[in-house]
Amino acid sequence: MEIARCFYNSLTTFEINNENYTEVQSSYEYKFVLPFERYQLTPIITRFLQNYWQHTVTVSVLYFMMVKSIERFLHNRPPFNLRLPLIIWNLSLALFSIVGFVRFGEDYFESLFNRGIYTTICTNPPHDGVAALWCAVFVFSKLFELGDTLFIVLRKRPLIFLHYYHHVAVLIYAAHSGAEHATPGRSFIAMNFAAHSLMYSYYAARAMGYRPPEFISVTITLCQTIQMIVGVAISIGTYYIKAALGWQCQQSFANLYLGFFIYFTFAFLFIKFFVNRYLKSEKDERKMEKEKKKE
Repeated sequence: MEIARCFYNSLTTFEINNENYTEVQSSYEYKFVLPFERYQLTPIITRFLQNYWQHTVTVSVLYFMMVKSIERFLHNRPPFNLRLPLIIWNLSLALFSIVGFVRFGEDYFESLFNRGIYTTICTNPPHDGVAALWCAVFVFSKLFELGDTLFIVLRKRPLIFLHYYHHVAVLIYAAHSGAEHATPGRSFIAMNFAAHSLMYSYYAARAMGYRPPEFISVTITLCQTIQMIVGVAISIGTYYIKAALGWQCQQSFANLYLGFFIYFTFAFLFIKFFVNRYLKSEKDERKMEKEKKKE
């Protein structure tokens, strides 16, 4: 219990201007700024997340209870026909993810290619810049993405543990990372925007009645799996930078441990899903074909 209490205290102590803090920030200036990107809300959003990030756990519990209640309510009832709302939902999230990737990626890739991996992992974009605003937008978008599950249960489609766990874990970790300006989050945000651009575009096409070739769904799942493995690698690299090299990196050890645990479990679950969904099913199909030929 003492260990758990100490870990919780470290999660709720946001000393972003103390030992882990680095004043180095990206100096990149965007070629153009959209009207809503001119609003500088970083201090307000940071304080809000520091005061209320724990309530993402509350939201996650209520979310789970709501999902189970809907499943129970629909047990002996027909599924809802939500084709049009599903198309609008997936198209909206696909467009949001694409725009987010383009806008946030402009700063991220400039840093990665021109300043190197260490600077990209361990420093933040300017707090009054475009990329910082998209970081905040990303955090709050995780609340809206919980709606994915509603479409699954209202249409009485199978809901796997990976789906629920992925949504709530990302929501909780994104909120805490935003509260302490954890810099490795830059890479996590860029990867998430990229993966979701592909994923929601694919879901939108399926909702509209198109049936893309299977290799597309395989590619998307593979990209998500690689994203999780890279997340584990970044967490390990950050720990080495902070603990072994003693270099400055804006991420507390508590957030680092939390991130490593989440990405490690994500990697395990996505690899398991990929193997069961594509490799084992293909093997079973071949086995059935052989048995049919014998008959």
